[in-house]
Amino acid sequence: MYNLLKGTWALFFGVGMMMLANGLQGSLIGVRASIEGYSALSAGIILTGYYAGFLSGALIIPHRIRKVGHVRMFAALASIASISILFHSIHVSFLGWFLMRFISGMCFVGMYTVAESWINDLSENENRGQALSVYMMVSMAGSALGQLFLNIADPETASLFMLVSILISISLVPILVVVSKQPDFSVIEFLSIKELYKTSPLGVVAAMLTGLAHGALWGIGTIYGITSGLTVQQVSIFMFTFIIGGAINQYLVGYLSDKYDRRTIIVIVSLLAGLLAVLAVIFGNSFFFLISITFIFGGLTVPLYPLAIAHTNDFLSKKEMVAASSGLQLAGGIGLALGPILAGLAIDLVGANGFWIYLFMTHSSLGLFGLYRMSVRTAVPLDEQGNTVLMSSRAAPTSMELYPDAEEYLED
Repeated sequence: MYNLLKGTWALFFGVGMMMLANGLQGSLIGVRASIEGYSALSAGIILTGYYAGFLSGALIIPHRIRKVGHVRMFAALASIASISILFHSIHVSFLGWFLMRFISGMCFVGMYTVAESWINDLSENENRGQALSVYMMVSMAGSALGQLFLNIADPETASLFMLVSILISISLVPILVVVSKQPDFSVIEFLSIKELYKTSPLGVVAAMLTGLAHGALWGIGTIYGITSGLTVQQVSIFMFTFIIGGAINQYLVGYLSDKYDRRTIIVIVSLLAGLLAVLAVIFGNSFFFLISITFIFGGLTVPLYPLAIAHTNDFLSKKEMVAASSGLQLAGGIGLALGPILAGLAIDLVGANGFWIYLFMTHSSLGLFGLYRMSVRTAVPLDEQGNTVLMSSRAAPTSMELYPDAEEYLED
């Protein structure tokens, strides 16, 4: 571990700053959109711009990185991302904010791609699993702590937007000054969603439904909080609790899925998450009960995405895994882009509880579909199941190269 961090600390520090900035800006824009009087649906459309840009960038930017180079591309994307967040503070308009969110999504997926490629290149096969674990811990910690930065200044002022810009700029320094080696870079091929569905219907549906849920949580969790009467401080704690719950509990869920039929774990976890969404509707008026439920809910919903990848990989050869996992991220990306819009519509139609009703529907649908698939397909023998590799639904497709032995998969 020491040797790994010795060679990659600058990258991980840069990633941490990026995730602090990203975690803060998503919640900040949600809160500010509510303050500006946008409906939940309108705010959801604005916030979905990030995921639309993220999805588009995942397809376009790797080709540009290969032509332009990592250093120049990272510097350009960080500069554009820094400018785009400042634009929010000087011009408030529906179309302008949507376009800036779209640009931010493209920039961040490009920055993640560069950082992940560097981490992959500096890692050896024997410590690639450790690199992935550190990357995930830094990413989740940055996203969680970014929520608490909402309390530093008044969201109605430009201060927090400037703070996001500063954090993005800081992420540039260690990466551009310390990291000199250009990594080998190849554009990942994607298996189509249609091909993946033929291989693993549950894997594709799980990735898409999880994306729909996570898009709502990341996208308009703050809108729900403001609509339900929470203060900005309480909103930041609510979002922090969801992310930390996911970071802590996903290891247990991943462990269980490697020991038992993975479909059973997906079904149980999905239905339990749906039940917790119902409890949030009933007991959500108490902030203590709300954050308690949210902590457990985060620990159930966050692992569903890596479970979808692991379940699909159980039906694939090693050389297909990276392309398939990247294809699943596209399926999940579609869900991420639609989630804020659909959840925002639910809030406008039903009220704040529409948020939890929406999450109940996505998770219970996944659980029921899992039960259906168990009735029509036999389980993969436990000794043939692969290991669950924890991965965020918002990671760039290149993060799949950080799978242990990924280089072997790509070379086969």
